[in-house]
Amino acid sequence: LRKRGCGCGVDSDYDEAGYGSGARIHRASVDAIGEFRLVSTMYSAEYGQTVGAVINYISKSGTNDLHGTVFEFFRHDKLDARNYFNPAPAAKPTIRLNQFGGVLGGPVVKDKLFFFGSYEGVRQRTGPTFNVWVPTAAFRATLPAVLQPVVAQLPLPNGPVSPSEPRLARYTATRANELTENAGMVKFDYLPSAKDRLTVRYNPMPSFTKSYFGVGEGQYRPVPSFLQTGKVSYTRTVSPSLLNEAGFFVNRLDTDWVAGGTDAVRAFPRTTMGGGAAVVGPAQFDMPVANTAFTYMDALSWVKSRHQIRIGTQIARIRENKNQKFQQFVNYLNLNQFAQNKAYSVTTQGRPEPGMRGTQYNFFVQDDVQATTRLTINAGLRYQFDTTPSEAHGRIANFDFSKGTVEPAGTPIWEAPKLNFGPRVGFAYMPFHSKQTVIRGGIGLFYTNQNPAQVQNMPNNIPGFSQARSVNTTQYPNLVGFPFPDLSSFPSANTLATFSKDWQTAYTEQWNLNIQQGFGANMVLQAAYVGNYGRHFERWEFANPLVAGTAGRRYPSYGIINNNVPGASTKYNALQLSFKRRLNHGLTFNVNYTWSHMLGQGALQGGTAVQNPNNWEAEWASEDYDIRHHLIFDYTYQLPDAPLLPKWVGSGWQINGITTMRTGLPINVGAGTDPMGIGSATSRPNRVPGVPMRPANYSIPGRQLNIAAFTAPPPGTWGQLGRNILSGPPSANWDCSLFKRFRVREQHELEYRFEMFNMFNHPNFSGPGSSLAGAANFGISSSTSTAPRQLQFALKYIF
Repeated sequence: LRKRGCGCGVDSDYDEAGYGSGARIHRASVDAIGEFRLVSTMYSAEYGQTVGAVINYISKSGTNDLHGTVFEFFRHDKLDARNYFNPAPAAKPTIRLNQFGGVLGGPVVKDKLFFFGSYEGVRQRTGPTFNVWVPTAAFRATLPAVLQPVVAQLPLPNGPVSPSEPRLARYTATRANELTENAGMVKFDYLPSAKDRLTVRYNPMPSFTKSYFGVGEGQYRPVPSFLQTGKVSYTRTVSPSLLNEAGFFVNRLDTDWVAGGTDAVRAFPRTTMGGGAAVVGPAQFDMPVANTAFTYMDALSWVKSRHQIRIGTQIARIRENKNQKFQQFVNYLNLNQFAQNKAYSVTTQGRPEPGMRGTQYNFFVQDDVQATTRLTINAGLRYQFDTTPSEAHGRIANFDFSKGTVEPAGTPIWEAPKLNFGPRVGFAYMPFHSKQTVIRGGIGLFYTNQNPAQVQNMPNNIPGFSQARSVNTTQYPNLVGFPFPDLSSFPSANTLATFSKDWQTAYTEQWNLNIQQGFGANMVLQAAYVGNYGRHFERWEFANPLVAGTAGRRYPSYGIINNNVPGASTKYNALQLSFKRRLNHGLTFNVNYTWSHMLGQGALQGGTAVQNPNNWEAEWASEDYDIRHHLIFDYTYQLPDAPLLPKWVGSGWQINGITTMRTGLPINVGAGTDPMGIGSATSRPNRVPGVPMRPANYSIPGRQLNIAAFTAPPPGTWGQLGRNILSGPPSANWDCSLFKRFRVREQHELEYRFEMFNMFNHPNFSGPGSSLAGAANFGISSSTSTAPRQLQFALKYIF
């Protein structure tokens, strides 16, 4: 498998379970992977459809000898530490893991036909710890009868009352997530002649996931999933200097993204009570998914004098089919609104299954030139053309803002960009005869791809097709949440999803310069500057706000219009240092340190909600995933034989470890109000002059933000606080393992493993609550981002 490749590889964008499935991102056992490559910057023009790193998984093939492995990995909660939020004498979370399987490869016909197969099964039970706020019995007793079914779905508290919100108290409990997975692979290689190779591979992976998302009745997702990939490739050696590779690849995902564990919870409105209380009802999206990608590829490699030239194409046909079942949502901004049943917003969603379609065309040429004995130049050009996404039955329409109307169904939503040329130039230079110093650098343009799922909500614009509707209290002051109102009776409630007619493909301008200095034959020090500037990333505009002071909208015939515009930018700069020691005298290690800053407008990966949709410049800040300092240290040491012990006991021991440390992720403080009356409660607060944002008794996890330093903006004004101005808890983790290999006989070994994850049981906390509307959670981390210490045992037989 190759992730985001071209030529002889395949684009495995569907190579992940997703949609509530806990299955792994690849469909072959680790023992079936023959080669793993990670290219993080300035990769060849052969690779594309991404602005990030390229990961290549190359599966093994059979040989004339029969080889394989059999293995099992085992974990049990009796061997593990407790979660920070699960102290004794509370019941300890369940953790069970049995990961087992094997691989086998060999000949069918000697020198002509070979097979390779793998199977890996996972039976996993994990116990997440929930640490949430639920209504007290006293508060529940004051609620009207119409709201009793809401709070009845939450358990009574078993912990202390919140000091900032006395109507809520702690509830801590564990649940048991489940994962059953069966991943297989079968591969045949046929060599009809010394110049030809035909390969056929098939990877099936059925799985079932049960994952809890809350403590309420039925708040878990039971998700069956079936992932499949298949590939046929043909390689022809035309001459000693000319090689051609062609292939066809199919990637299929079938899953049922169920929103809740029972019919009753799926039918109940998802309810946010405010104040920091646990959410009631189903998860968002109740959606069967069936996606398929067909990929055709061809690449020609030609060695000519000092040139290594590679020319190729990759064409992918994408089919996205998602049936969004009917769901209801009620949102209260605070517990006062909830107690009075005055909803801030009431929303529905749902639609029949649209068939989104698109085709991605990619062409590249790459020339690696050995200009001199000391200088190599890499020059490439990639061209990408993604068709305008469409719907299989023409059920798609954009919105014409100039006319204020939805366009006729089937009208192209935009004109596909045709000038997505991505040139790339790099070099490697050895300035000294010692060849111990190498200077590398490069610059290039890298485009992301246009997935038709990006516009999957645009069929909602077809009248009568969708149940996407939303109303709020600014427009309807007497709006109630329960009983759930009939939104079809509200004028101008329909929600539209629109895209800019002048669509542009997102891309990054990337550059880097690094110096590598060797020390002896086994050690290398590298210092690098890496930067990129992203353009045309998708951002969301609240395009039909309520007009301040009225109950009407800018386009009165419609409700919310979520307009997507390719107008967001990003900027990244980093100093990257690494020191590597290759295996020598039994020891190898790598030390990697990054000092970086990622800036943007909150568009990439969703980001925090924009405060003022008409002022995106004010959103320029550290991105949600910005990490300033990141240190990773990994090592392997093969212990010398113990001279006084028998060889089978005193030899074959190996110690391994990985240590990761990083600074905290940004925190965005929100007011949780709608001071401008636009129908979107995304305002940030104002600073209280002279009051520090961190409390005097600052501590993690319980006292990280000072709520007295912030105040909600008065009506008619936006909050003045910047986005992501604070940072959350840092993270540090130590994993280590001990291996022992026993020689059974010639070419047969038994490997024993003992592994510790989070060896020192260091709790790494998630970011704290940071919305003034959730007072009970404000400044408090209620969960950990890493598991407590876990022990794992494994046996592997290699032959």
